[in-house]
Amino acid sequence: MNQTSELQKSAIDLISKYFGQSTAEVYDHFFDGEPDSVITTSVNEIMVEYLGEKKAKEEIDKFMEPLAI
Repeated sequence: MNQTSELQKSAIDLISKYFGQSTAEVYDHFFDGEPDSVITTSVNEIMVEYLGEKKAKEEIDKFMEPLAI
């Protein structure tokens, strides 16, 4: 799997955890073919809106940290 696919998978896992599988599937289709920057921005926006900035950053870091180069 390439980096974009791994990022997308991590983003979908995080969305699924907080918003359920149906919402995750919608985002998965939305993310298809999108650059990393779009995926990251979208995940950040939805998570900050739902959890607040501090908690969202913590959760995003947990899911995305394994992808750090």
